[in-house]
Amino acid sequence: MNAKKLKSFCFIFFVSYLVPIAVSGLVRALAVYIFVTPNTFAPGGINGLSVLLEYITGEAGFKINAGYFLIIFNVPLFFVAFFMLGKREAIIATGSMLFTSVLLIVFDYVPGFPVYGEETQRATVTGLFAAIASGILLGVALAVMLRSCGTAGGTSIIASVVKKKWKYMSVSWLTFGFDAIVVLASFFVYNRDATFMVKLDPVFLALVSLFVTSKTSDVIIHGFQTAYKFEIVTDHPDELSKEIMERTHHGVTLVHATGMYTHGDKSLLVCIIRKRQIAELQRIVKRYPDTFAFFSQTSEVYGKFVK
Repeated sequence: MNAKKLKSFCFIFFVSYLVPIAVSGLVRALAVYIFVTPNTFAPGGINGLSVLLEYITGEAGFKINAGYFLIIFNVPLFFVAFFMLGKREAIIATGSMLFTSVLLIVFDYVPGFPVYGEETQRATVTGLFAAIASGILLGVALAVMLRSCGTAGGTSIIASVVKKKWKYMSVSWLTFGFDAIVVLASFFVYNRDATFMVKLDPVFLALVSLFVTSKTSDVIIHGFQTAYKFEIVTDHPDELSKEIMERTHHGVTLVHATGMYTHGDKSLLVCIIRKRQIAELQRIVKRYPDTFAFFSQTSEVYGKFVK
């Protein structure tokens, strides 16, 4: 291998493997250590299960850092993913989790490492802010993982393996199920001597964190490119398309169609617009009789499009 090929290989390896492992691992570790653990809630998945076990061992008097549990869980998952899902996915997903594990252990030995809410961990507002902040950071880590290897690791690996055996099952719903088990378990782990409503606090905080995680990852992956596609069947294609283009400043595509009920000639207008323009386009369409329209969200938009 000559110097040029070696340089190219190192660059590809750095961008494809080291960057997503380092970024997702660091962000996830900061979220868990600073926001999740001190505020006693478990945001689902392998991360949440490890946090629960750290809390249980701490209550028993021999606290074991969540990082060790992450290592225990992810080493066997690596071999499962390696042989059943793919080498690249296994390396990135497991590498990121192991990097998170190491950082969680190291943070314990850093004097004065900041945590949010340690002194007021029972305060509802503090816990809510921690859940939102952890959700944002975990969403960033999730987006990096999905972009780089198409899997979030942890419970999604288990869900993917189950999917291979029972193909009718959904990976997203299986992952949700595993996360839900961890979240519900927090009801019985945290605040065991408290009232029923206080015991629900960790559950609600975990749900907030999971929701923010999902929304954050969606925005990072394709949220800024999201648009809406209107498809309009009309007998007034010229007038309607002209008004749409003048009011929304977006182009319109005309497709000649045939109504299968009447077997009459129809015009199908297709227009891609921004979310804030939905109400405007609906008002335009309502002014034209015998017009049928529907719209759907598009995950990404490429090419010439006014943003």
